[in-house]
Amino acid sequence: MPAFLDWLVRFGERHPGTFLYPPNDNLAWLFALERERLSKVYLMYSPSESAVITLLDKKRLRDACLAPDVGIEGPLTEAQGEGETPGDLAARLRFPVLVKPRTQVFLASGFKGSIVRGPHELAPMLARFTEQAALHPVLTDRYPELLTPIVQEYLAVAEGHILSVSGFVTADGRAVARSAMKVLQRPPRVGIGLCFESRPVERALVDKLVALCRAIGYHGVFEAEFIVDGDRRLLIDFNPRFYSQMAFDLARGMPLPLLAWHAGRGERDALDDALARASAWSSHGDEIYVHKTMFDLALTLNRLTGQMSKDVVQHWRDWYAQHPEVTDAVRDSTDPAPAIADLMSWGRHMLVHPRSFFRFFVSQS
Repeated sequence: MPAFLDWLVRFGERHPGTFLYPPNDNLAWLFALERERLSKVYLMYSPSESAVITLLDKKRLRDACLAPDVGIEGPLTEAQGEGETPGDLAARLRFPVLVKPRTQVFLASGFKGSIVRGPHELAPMLARFTEQAALHPVLTDRYPELLTPIVQEYLAVAEGHILSVSGFVTADGRAVARSAMKVLQRPPRVGIGLCFESRPVERALVDKLVALCRAIGYHGVFEAEFIVDGDRRLLIDFNPRFYSQMAFDLARGMPLPLLAWHAGRGERDALDDALARASAWSSHGDEIYVHKTMFDLALTLNRLTGQMSKDVVQHWRDWYAQHPEVTDAVRDSTDPAPAIADLMSWGRHMLVHPRSFFRFFVSQS
């Protein structure tokens, strides 16, 4: 880690005026931790390390959401207390539950979460977590409690009912946002979104997210994920950084990199103008986002292995054909290079890690 930071500082010194912004959880936390050093050689719009770890640690995030001036709901979430047995923990839970890492920051394994159906399965899953979910010492030396997982109520409605609320919030609490429903992901229960449909922005939900950001001192780009359970909106994740389907929001009139750029440079008039134009955008109501390469792979492999019926596959093919306004993750008729690189990357993954590749696209767990 010190070698990477030294390289990053040298790069900033050689390229004055470069704007630095995180594309993943690791760098969101690291840039905030090293903000004082990095801001000497980069333009930044980085909040405090305290704000970022609060958002990236699901236990801290849940506690912050429960504050009276925030009031964001979430699934029942517990953690094994010091000296507590798995049986003691099981007595407080409503099964089924998800055993998940408290954070994805510097998580060395691919363990994102597993379902536990009953109390008898809890102890083995906690043991499996201890064996597999290794975190980097750069994080755990500072926060040793992150080595303990959280156990969260599992709601089956989450499959196909994840609402993404994304946008930009300024240091003085102004915000612009978009909403989208994640309708297909891989793996299906805890996975990466392949398909999103545009949804109207729920202003009350955005106001609560702004209240959360104000309470902990966060500003910048964000993406929050909610389980839609009837009228309830249950927060399960908050990404304080650029995120995978950000192209969808750019296509829907929200220039997030530009907003961060103007804010980082202190260009108040330009920021105000960009916020106003983003707020004035209106939806046609049928915009979708698709990572078409992954979408095609998922449908083909699941059909070949019998995990999806012919009718289900046809449903998704029809869904894609019926939406004329498509934002693709990598495909662009004017620039084929990103799509080629993406396809080569998945091909390499298949050759080098065939089991992981198969589990990602085909597994139903």
